Amino acid sequence: MASSKSHLPDCGLYLTTKALPGHEDKVPAGILVSFHNHSDNGLPTITTPDHNVHNRWHFHGPAVAFRGTTWADSLQRLPAEGFYTLRKELTFDGGNWPKGTLVQLGYTQAGMPILFIARVRSRLQENDLFFSDKGVGIKRDQLALLEPVSVFEEPNDGSGHQPDHADAH
Repeated sequence: MASSKSHLPDCGLYLTTKALPGHEDKVPAGILVSFHNHSDNGLPTITTPDHNVHNRWHFHGPAVAFRGTTWADSLQRLPAEGFYTLRKELTFDGGNWPKGTLVQLGYTQAGMPILFIARVRSRLQENDLFFSDKGVGIKRDQLALLEPVSVFEEPNDGSGHQPDHADAH
């Protein structure tokens, strides 16, 4: 979705559909990226995933700034990683999850969506929900099944392992 100020997409997670000219090795077609339409030097930037913690990518690598803003039009916007409920039943090879199931959305480095189901583990004394690191891959057109939910996140603990919240600004 283009911003009225700059004609650039909004900040967030995207799938590249074309390699970034001049940076084809670092930003090829078909990868997940964090896009920012602002930077200290005023240019848009792309950052590739560095590592994954709790099913969420962290984008700590050096950002690649670029001038050819028409390339940004080739980016395909992806829903934010995070927590959702299912709008209707999801059937997949090996099982199904009913409407209303709480899931966490994550992605492969190639931008393919993965859902992780919320579980209450009965053997633990804590009152925590658990999301495994093993999920169920879905097709991009199935992302419409997801309804975002708000989940309180504790403030940054200084560990440096906060995901890139590109949608927050």
